[in-house]
Amino acid sequence: MDRVEQHMDQPQYNIINDLRALMAYHHSIGIEEYPGPAMSLPLVERRVKSAGRASLPPQSQAITAGSERPEDIATEVNSCRNCELAAQRVMPVPGRGTARARLLIVGGWLTTPELAGSSSDLIFGLEEDRMLARMLEAIHLDPADVFVTNILKCGLPASCQPAANHVHCCLSYLQRQIVAIAPVLLCSMGSMATRALLDMPQSLSQLRGRCHLYKGLDGRQIPLIPTYHPSYLLQATEMKAETWKDLQLIEQKLAGKEQDTL
Repeated sequence: MDRVEQHMDQPQYNIINDLRALMAYHHSIGIEEYPGPAMSLPLVERRVKSAGRASLPPQSQAITAGSERPEDIATEVNSCRNCELAAQRVMPVPGRGTARARLLIVGGWLTTPELAGSSSDLIFGLEEDRMLARMLEAIHLDPADVFVTNILKCGLPASCQPAANHVHCCLSYLQRQIVAIAPVLLCSMGSMATRALLDMPQSLSQLRGRCHLYKGLDGRQIPLIPTYHPSYLLQATEMKAETWKDLQLIEQKLAGKEQDTL
């Protein structure tokens, strides 16, 4: 394989590396086979046409802290066509909050069945965002001082169910946002965000309740606290007590009190 790669031009070589990264990611989340045409092929074609522009997020690509602004990334998100979700997108959801937030919160994606064709600044959903505001208020944080975003940057109708390749397409946006904002602490809300950021096999219930480490594209290690998503708490109110423990841990961490990191 090495001899073959030596005779390839750089765009082709980059495509091979991107495919390897994509397959490694799929393997890490349990995908062992592909039932039908590979969903990544349109992405490969776009990569060739863009002559090396990074529409796919190879994990080896380093980004220097301060080299990008969150608003520039948001502009890319607003016009993104990197996967077929763009055709079903109700609205782009780049995120909301201050560009120098100490806390960056990550959810899964926005489902907007009632908002088709309208504009909105929702991140998780109408009731979900209200609950998130109450959660932040409970630990004395102004929502304006926090950056909140999702793994998937498309607001989608309820009938649309994202797949692993969609997570792969969007993940680089989030990784770049984390570098640009440089938060003191990350909070992943829900299983999708937690799995994408930590890449660990345990369930959310096993991971929450303590602090972990996320390694950014710039090499920086950031404490990360997983917890339940507001949409889950609206259905399972009995889990609010456990979530309150996670929120207290976030408050303590931001206050500089040491916590065990596993």
